[in-house]
Amino acid sequence: MPKGLLFGTRLRRLRTERGMPQVKLADQLGISASYLNLIEHNRRALTVPLLLRISQILGVDPQLFSPQSESLLAAEVTESLKDPLFADIEIDDMDAAAMATDAPELCQAMTRAYGAYRKAHDDLQMMSERLAQDPMISNAGYRLRMLLTSILSFSEILHDTDDLSETERRDFLRIVMNESESLSEAVTDMLGLITGDGLMDVAGGLSPTEAVTDFIQAHDNHFQDLEDAAAELRAEAGLDSPAPYMRLVGYLLEKHGVSVEIADSVAHPMATTLYDEAKRQLVVSRALPQASLNFHLALFAGRLSYGRLLERLADSPELPGARARDKGVSALANYFAGACLMPYDAMLEAARETRYDVERIAQRFSASFEQACHRLTTLRRPGASGIPLHLVRVDVAGNISKRFSASGLRIPKYGSACPRWLAHTAFMTPGLIRTQVDRMPDGVRYFNVARTVTKADLGFGHPQSHYVVSIGCEIGDAKHMVYAAGLNLDDADAAVPVGIACRLCERADCAQRAAPPPPQSAAMEVPRGRNISPGIGEY
Repeated sequence: MPKGLLFGTRLRRLRTERGMPQVKLADQLGISASYLNLIEHNRRALTVPLLLRISQILGVDPQLFSPQSESLLAAEVTESLKDPLFADIEIDDMDAAAMATDAPELCQAMTRAYGAYRKAHDDLQMMSERLAQDPMISNAGYRLRMLLTSILSFSEILHDTDDLSETERRDFLRIVMNESESLSEAVTDMLGLITGDGLMDVAGGLSPTEAVTDFIQAHDNHFQDLEDAAAELRAEAGLDSPAPYMRLVGYLLEKHGVSVEIADSVAHPMATTLYDEAKRQLVVSRALPQASLNFHLALFAGRLSYGRLLERLADSPELPGARARDKGVSALANYFAGACLMPYDAMLEAARETRYDVERIAQRFSASFEQACHRLTTLRRPGASGIPLHLVRVDVAGNISKRFSASGLRIPKYGSACPRWLAHTAFMTPGLIRTQVDRMPDGVRYFNVARTVTKADLGFGHPQSHYVVSIGCEIGDAKHMVYAAGLNLDDADAAVPVGIACRLCERADCAQRAAPPPPQSAAMEVPRGRNISPGIGEY
């Protein structure tokens, strides 16, 4: 979606809220009312001098015209409307942008309702798969059939046999009653197997993980209260000195009476750190690399010292329900740890000095590649911010487990991303930095950097987790990144044509399409001539 798409709509709303006639504003701007009308209907560009003049007249900050929040909301509306459920509804980007600007609450309600629909849809698919494949459900089904057959047989005997003695009739009735009770229990067990825990949350709309992602996005991935708290702990623990691990160990012991023990393994087979509250002891796996070890200690110190602050920030309408708030607290604790080990001003200085060389930044702060990438996306302080970045973390199955976008890149909320994304292809070159310039269907280009990361090896018999972490920016900001050196960023034809996700992409000429285009798309039109090439997934 072009960045200037929402300027006119937002201008019209601000002018209307202040009760200013269009003619009066045009006169003060020194332009004709007809030209202003074209601007307000997104048919003419809003130039920077005109934007500054409008801000003065209407008494608003020019940053108010930043389209990021509305763009993301419009993108979610568009993604929802691309579902086959709305095949007979045609709403283009302009309509979605106007909706997001004029009626954001209505759009949020719509996306929440669609999220509930998608969750119910996915849960029903899960139920179907479980019914077809789960041996426990197959056994439960066999048990139901046996009980029903037994009840039916003894009921027929009671109904059709007139010469039964009173004793025999009571025995048969007792059998029917017992089998009926067993049938009731079997039905209850069957429903428990089918529904699981997730279906009880369908009415809540978003899953807790999705709610936390939206919460972080709504705050532009920047929490000044946590930045201040991290600076306070950093000063108290003396983290400006070398050896942050020893400083944090000393801080935990002196401040909270908690000792730290390094162990070959912890009690839980998949855990890397466990806290024994009775012993006031934090047990840390020896398998953790130093950067992860520091991060875990900083995170735990933040939870102990600023637990109330974390809970207060997570007590938000955007995090409905206890599970979402718990996940929100965990996400904020991770943010705190990053801010504690990589202080804001020093991180911003390092980013500018190294031109966002993630590996050099990670070395400077004794951090991991992923920690440094994540911290770079939080440099959003007004008046002292880094370049707007997006971040995506993808596993080998294509699942997006972490997403944030300050650059304007649309990251799919439901399902997997486009197979042409760098975040997927980076798996083919483990450990190496990969770069790519993408061109989205709306013509906007983005510069992306990606590399694989591997979680700690917990020993033989424990499979490792592999991911790709990718950060990037709009093409206009790529010149600030060292990875773009030597690339012709002005050559639009050299960019890789990329979509958001197959079901949202209208490109008709993509050989990697894994799903049909949206039902409203022009790509669905049948071309002239006969295509004899194999279909999707065939060869």
